[in-house]
Amino acid sequence: MIRQRLTLLALALMLAPTTGCGLAGMALGRSTFTVTSEAMEPTIKKDSRVSARRTDDGYVPSLGDIIIYRAPREWSSTTSDGTYVSRVIGVPGARVKCCDAQGRLEVDGKPLDEPYLAELPASHLSFEVYVPRDRLWIMSDNRDVALDSRAHRGDAGNGTIGVADVAGVVDDVANS
Repeated sequence: MIRQRLTLLALALMLAPTTGCGLAGMALGRSTFTVTSEAMEPTIKKDSRVSARRTDDGYVPSLGDIIIYRAPREWSSTTSDGTYVSRVIGVPGARVKCCDAQGRLEVDGKPLDEPYLAELPASHLSFEVYVPRDRLWIMSDNRDVALDSRAHRGDAGNGTIGVADVAGVVDDVANS
Protein backbone atom coordinates (compact mmCIF):
# COMPACT_ATOMS: atom_id res chain seq x y z
CA MET A 1 0.00 0.00 0.00
CA ILE A 2 2.75 2.48 0.95
CA ARG A 3 4.76 1.49 -2.13
CA GLN A 4 1.71 2.11 -4.33
CA ARG A 5 1.16 5.58 -2.81
CA LEU A 6 4.84 6.47 -3.22
CA THR A 7 4.72 5.37 -6.86
CA LEU A 8 1.60 7.51 -7.43
CA LEU A 9 3.22 10.48 -5.69
CA ALA A 10 6.39 10.15 -7.79
CA LEU A 11 4.33 9.95 -10.99
CA ALA A 12 2.24 12.96 -9.99
CA LEU A 13 5.30 15.03 -9.15
CA MET A 14 6.84 14.09 -12.47
CA LEU A 15 3.73 15.14 -14.42
CA ALA A 16 2.86 18.28 -12.41
CA PRO A 17 4.86 20.84 -14.44
CA THR A 18 3.17 19.88 -17.71
CA THR A 19 -0.45 19.29 -16.69
CA GLY A 20 -1.39 22.57 -15.09
CA CYS A 21 -4.15 20.79 -13.21
CA GLY A 22 -2.40 20.07 -9.96
CA LEU A 23 -1.80 16.33 -10.03
CA ALA A 24 1.01 16.62 -7.49
CA GLY A 25 -1.24 18.38 -5.01
CA MET A 26 -4.03 15.89 -5.61
CA ALA A 27 -1.65 13.06 -4.66
CA LEU A 28 -1.03 14.93 -1.39
CA GLY A 29 -4.74 15.52 -0.76
CA ARG A 30 -5.04 19.07 -2.18
CA SER A 31 -4.67 20.84 -5.48
CA THR A 32 -4.97 24.26 -7.05
CA PHE A 33 -6.74 24.81 -10.35
CA THR A 34 -7.17 27.81 -12.61
CA VAL A 35 -10.74 28.22 -13.80
CA THR A 36 -10.56 29.01 -17.51
CA SER A 37 -14.23 29.68 -18.27
CA GLU A 38 -17.04 31.98 -17.19
CA ALA A 39 -19.30 29.04 -16.29
CA MET A 40 -19.13 29.57 -12.52
CA GLU A 41 -19.48 33.38 -12.50
CA PRO A 42 -20.31 35.31 -10.41
CA THR A 43 -19.10 32.85 -7.73
CA ILE A 44 -15.78 32.11 -9.43
CA LYS A 45 -14.51 34.54 -12.01
CA LYS A 46 -12.66 33.41 -15.14
CA ASP A 47 -8.89 33.01 -14.57
CA SER A 48 -9.36 32.69 -10.79
CA ARG A 49 -7.50 30.05 -8.81
CA VAL A 50 -9.36 27.59 -6.64
CA SER A 51 -8.06 25.18 -4.05
CA ALA A 52 -9.72 21.79 -3.80
CA ARG A 53 -9.48 18.88 -1.41
CA ARG A 54 -9.10 15.55 -3.11
CA THR A 55 -12.00 13.15 -3.04
CA ASP A 56 -11.62 9.43 -2.77
CA ASP A 57 -13.84 6.37 -2.76
CA GLY A 58 -15.46 7.66 0.43
CA TYR A 59 -16.71 10.95 -1.05
CA VAL A 60 -20.29 11.63 -0.04
CA PRO A 61 -21.64 14.43 -2.23
CA SER A 62 -23.63 17.26 -0.71
CA LEU A 63 -26.07 19.57 -2.41
CA GLY A 64 -24.22 22.77 -3.29
CA ASP A 65 -20.68 21.32 -3.33
CA ILE A 66 -18.51 23.06 -5.92
CA ILE A 67 -16.58 20.24 -7.52
CA ILE A 68 -13.68 19.64 -9.88
CA TYR A 69 -14.64 16.72 -12.12
CA ARG A 70 -13.47 14.76 -15.11
CA ALA A 71 -15.98 14.88 -17.95
CA PRO A 72 -17.49 11.45 -18.58
CA ARG A 73 -16.37 9.82 -21.82
CA GLU A 74 -19.96 9.66 -22.98
CA TRP A 75 -20.29 13.47 -22.94
CA SER A 76 -19.94 14.19 -26.62
CA SER A 77 -19.06 17.91 -26.55
CA THR A 78 -16.30 17.88 -23.93
CA THR A 79 -12.74 16.67 -23.74
CA SER A 80 -12.78 13.45 -21.71
CA ASP A 81 -9.32 14.08 -20.25
CA GLY A 82 -10.22 17.64 -19.22
CA THR A 83 -11.18 18.80 -15.76
CA TYR A 84 -14.10 21.14 -15.16
CA VAL A 85 -15.74 22.96 -12.26
CA SER A 86 -19.45 22.94 -11.44
CA ARG A 87 -21.91 22.73 -8.56
CA VAL A 88 -23.74 19.63 -7.27
CA ILE A 89 -27.47 20.22 -7.67
CA GLY A 90 -28.75 16.64 -7.52
CA VAL A 91 -27.28 13.91 -5.33
CA PRO A 92 -27.97 10.20 -5.86
CA GLY A 93 -31.68 9.48 -5.51
CA ALA A 94 -32.81 13.10 -5.94
CA ARG A 95 -35.36 14.38 -8.42
CA VAL A 96 -34.40 17.74 -9.94
CA LYS A 97 -36.95 19.83 -11.82
CA CYS A 98 -36.92 23.21 -13.53
CA CYS A 99 -38.62 25.37 -12.66
CA ASP A 100 -41.33 26.42 -10.23
CA ALA A 101 -43.56 29.50 -10.77
CA GLN A 102 -40.85 31.77 -9.29
CA GLY A 103 -38.16 30.40 -11.63
CA ARG A 104 -36.39 28.30 -8.97
CA LEU A 105 -35.13 24.75 -9.31
CA GLU A 106 -36.94 22.13 -7.28
CA VAL A 107 -35.08 19.28 -5.62
CA ASP A 108 -37.35 16.52 -4.34
CA GLY A 109 -40.33 18.86 -4.67
CA LYS A 110 -38.80 21.70 -2.61
CA PRO A 111 -37.56 25.00 -4.05
CA LEU A 112 -33.78 25.33 -4.04
CA ASP A 113 -32.38 28.54 -2.56
CA GLU A 114 -29.56 29.65 -4.86
CA PRO A 115 -28.28 33.04 -3.65
CA TYR A 116 -25.18 32.62 -5.86
CA LEU A 117 -27.20 33.08 -9.07
CA ALA A 118 -27.13 36.53 -10.64
CA GLU A 119 -30.80 36.29 -11.62
CA LEU A 120 -33.74 33.96 -12.10
CA PRO A 121 -34.92 31.80 -13.73
CA ALA A 122 -32.50 29.14 -12.57
CA SER A 123 -32.53 27.74 -16.11
CA HIS A 124 -34.10 28.70 -19.41
CA LEU A 125 -34.34 24.98 -20.23
CA SER A 126 -37.16 23.02 -18.65
CA PHE A 127 -36.28 19.55 -17.41
CA GLU A 128 -37.04 16.92 -14.84
CA VAL A 129 -34.49 14.26 -14.03
CA TYR A 130 -34.08 11.48 -11.51
CA VAL A 131 -30.45 11.12 -10.37
CA PRO A 132 -29.45 7.43 -10.28
CA ARG A 133 -27.36 5.78 -7.60
CA ASP A 134 -23.65 6.77 -7.76
CA ARG A 135 -24.45 9.69 -10.10
CA LEU A 136 -24.71 13.50 -9.77
CA TRP A 137 -26.65 16.22 -11.56
CA ILE A 138 -24.40 19.27 -11.87
CA MET A 139 -25.06 22.84 -12.94
CA SER A 140 -22.74 25.80 -13.12
CA ASP A 141 -23.69 29.18 -11.66
CA ASN A 142 -23.59 31.09 -14.96
CA ARG A 143 -26.36 29.01 -16.45
CA ASP A 144 -26.66 30.90 -19.73
CA VAL A 145 -23.13 29.94 -20.87
CA ALA A 146 -22.47 26.68 -19.03
CA LEU A 147 -22.32 23.27 -20.67
CA ASP A 148 -23.37 21.33 -17.60
CA SER A 149 -25.69 18.34 -17.06
CA ARG A 150 -28.48 20.06 -18.99
CA ALA A 151 -26.39 20.10 -22.18
CA HIS A 152 -25.78 16.34 -21.98
CA ARG A 153 -29.28 14.96 -21.34
CA GLY A 154 -29.11 13.15 -24.69
CA ASP A 155 -25.82 11.44 -23.82
CA ALA A 156 -25.52 8.19 -21.87
CA GLY A 157 -26.27 8.85 -18.20
CA ASN A 158 -28.96 11.43 -19.10
CA GLY A 159 -26.59 14.29 -18.25
CA THR A 160 -25.41 12.93 -14.92
CA ILE A 161 -21.79 12.28 -13.98
CA GLY A 162 -20.47 9.48 -11.83
CA VAL A 163 -19.53 10.25 -8.24
CA ALA A 164 -16.23 8.59 -9.16
CA ASP A 165 -15.67 11.36 -11.78
CA VAL A 166 -15.30 13.92 -8.97
CA ALA A 167 -11.61 14.71 -8.42
CA GLY A 168 -11.99 17.36 -5.72
CA VAL A 169 -14.26 19.66 -3.75
CA VAL A 170 -13.45 23.36 -3.92
CA ASP A 171 -12.87 24.88 -0.51
CA ASP A 172 -11.12 28.16 -1.35
CA VAL A 173 -11.45 30.66 -4.20
CA ALA A 174 -8.99 33.41 -5.06
CA ASN A 175 -10.99 35.51 -7.54
CA SER A 176 -8.84 37.58 -9.82
